[in-house]
Amino acid sequence: MPYSLSELTIYPIKSIQGISLQSSEVDFSGLLGDRRYMLVNQNNQFISGREHPNITLITARSLGNNQWLLSHPKMANKVVLHADTFPAEFLSVQVWDDVLQGQRTQNDIDTWLSEIAAEPVKLIYFGTTSQRYTSRRPETPVAFADGYPFLLTTQASLDDLNKTATRTIEMAQFRPNLVIEGNQAFEEDRWKRIKIGEVEFENVKPCVRCIFTTLNPKTAERIGKGEPLKTLGKFRLLGKEGVTFGVNMIALNKGRISTGDTVEILEYHEAETYLDRR
Repeated sequence: MPYSLSELTIYPIKSIQGISLQSSEVDFSGLLGDRRYMLVNQNNQFISGREHPNITLITARSLGNNQWLLSHPKMANKVVLHADTFPAEFLSVQVWDDVLQGQRTQNDIDTWLSEIAAEPVKLIYFGTTSQRYTSRRPETPVAFADGYPFLLTTQASLDDLNKTATRTIEMAQFRPNLVIEGNQAFEEDRWKRIKIGEVEFENVKPCVRCIFTTLNPKTAERIGKGEPLKTLGKFRLLGKEGVTFGVNMIALNKGRISTGDTVEILEYHEAETYLDRR
């Protein structure tokens, strides 16, 4: 069975529900429309589903013409985000250790989101003056994703995890952009350079996972027993860095990719060593 791209997902606002796509344009900073917005608190520091699980239930639907319709199961009203109306107002905002200029969006959106987050927040856009780069590839841009523009996981690795996890783990808990099928479990650790559709990608590093993965993507509640981190800790512990699942990727060129595209492994490298204590 050839390797293929089985899922393609963007998250327009950092930490909200993902949107499954059939195809997407790939830029160096990520899939088109992926994590171009994020919420910040009164100190202009980003907030996420780690400390505000309720925001993970926000859904976005594209209306075209740079517009998104936002909804939440606990909110009676929906709101429209319209990028063409944003003021030319920029703030210094912080994402982890990075400080960059982010563009203000709409007051009505801020009010709506503040009710969901249960504290005053602002929605920030990765605008024309926004610049941010990855740590291990300082020439590679990234928007509001945690560290790298693409996260790749594989179905075989999830299936292997679920053989010993005490709860059934869904792929959505890991919030990948790219899901591959047809390979052996954790074979992606060894992929240095791959090609999907028109685009070549490079594997930069394993993705260290956090408490965000313990949220049920449908209810925003903790799934219990510390899963999947508890089980990953038994066979995917990478020294002092933490437990890993999936790999952080960068794009080596621009182009289009689609679900069903064949995945070619162009180059391998030596994988990190893990002790399996299951």
